Amino acid sequence: MRDRIELSPPDLLTVLVYIALVAFGWMNIYSTQSDTSEIFDFSKKHGTQFLWALVSIFAAAVVMIINRRFYPVFANHIYIVVLCLLMLTLAIGTEIKNSKSWLDVGLIRFQPSEIAKLATSLALARLLNQYGFRLNSLLNWLKTLVVIALPTGLILLQKDWGSALVFTSFFLVLYRQGMSGWILIFMVFTIALFIFSLLFPLIWIISGIACLTLVLVWIAYGDRVLFLRTLISAVAVFAAGIVYKHASGSDVEYGIFVTLAMIAAIFVATVPLFLSSRRIRWYIVIFFFFSTILVYSVDYVYNNVLQAHHRSRIEDMLGIREDIKNAGYNTYQSKVAIGSGGFTGKGFLQGTQTKLNFVPEQSTDFIFCTVGEEWGFVGSLATVSLYLILLIRLIMLAERQKTPFSRTYGYCVVSIIFFHFMINIAMTVGLAPVIGIPLPFISAGGSSLLSFTILLFIFLKLDSTNTDFHV
Repeated sequence: MRDRIELSPPDLLTVLVYIALVAFGWMNIYSTQSDTSEIFDFSKKHGTQFLWALVSIFAAAVVMIINRRFYPVFANHIYIVVLCLLMLTLAIGTEIKNSKSWLDVGLIRFQPSEIAKLATSLALARLLNQYGFRLNSLLNWLKTLVVIALPTGLILLQKDWGSALVFTSFFLVLYRQGMSGWILIFMVFTIALFIFSLLFPLIWIISGIACLTLVLVWIAYGDRVLFLRTLISAVAVFAAGIVYKHASGSDVEYGIFVTLAMIAAIFVATVPLFLSSRRIRWYIVIFFFFSTILVYSVDYVYNNVLQAHHRSRIEDMLGIREDIKNAGYNTYQSKVAIGSGGFTGKGFLQGTQTKLNFVPEQSTDFIFCTVGEEWGFVGSLATVSLYLILLIRLIMLAERQKTPFSRTYGYCVVSIIFFHFMINIAMTVGLAPVIGIPLPFISAGGSSLLSFTILLFIFLKLDSTNTDFHV
């Protein structure tokens, strides 16, 4: 006898926050238009956004009607279809602003990369929902990475770096599913080392890596004698490096000399440790060599892999150079607009920076600067609070799920929305490079609003019929 499934309405708080964000987003899009006499002028962005909002609400209703078993059963099919769309976009897509990421279907233009986030979430949840699946085997890890890497690689080929970076948020999902926290620490360390290598001289970075190695050894074993012996060796090498630099006059030779000398010093000073513990020995070797290779490869990657406008934005963000007329123009004008709003803002439809279109893409990627100018600190805080309420509530809903599929998918939704929210706002205030990703539910864009709506309401559907089921 089959268990009866009770249907219930979606989580009310989540729906109310969703409606508030969409409505507030439409108001700010409307405010960015220079001529706001016609509220429902469908030739302008606020008019088309209103239509997309209606379409999104209709799509949410359809999602809530479909049987919840449809999503896990057809997750892989949806994933394959979206991969085909991404490949089709590479072949016949429309190129806009150096990114070939749009498909034209009649009068509608949309980005398959937006749907790819949804499809990957479903496929990842389906994979992790398999019986006996654990992230402690190499084969399972390869399967997981392939699911994430395929759409990411296709989107990178479209030169849509912003959308591709969003897929790194799935590692937060894997962490919740049992992935070691050291992998997240490793990713953060790699990013930090890349940034530090752009900001500081080579010798400082190598010395910092050596010191960090010493600290890790000290923490692991608590051996003060070992720590002091290695520290003295490192200081001696550093001093020898300074002498060598003055003698040779070459920064490159100096860096190579110090690197090799640091390796020798750490090896000699930690010989007892190397002889007593095989595991920590390889940890030290891998950590030090990986860090060193990464530092020496930064220059090549930065100058040969990243495009010129990416380098300019990174340099502007890090303060390496200030270019407010070109690469840094958007961020500079965005900060001016946000700062001019003060505590309570200039008022709805009263933003001068907004009205005069000083900030390009003000209704899409830089919509938050409109919030800051017209609604001030109070409005910005309220917007951030709405997102925090949404994210915390989604985490609570995910934790109460009875199946791995629903829980994993819920965390995929949380991770994607969190990444967009965090990076978009950081981008508008100059804390992250401009990579072109929208603010969920608020930025103008039909593909974005529709995909985020479906992404969210699939989870609300899974939660509304929260019962045990198997695929």
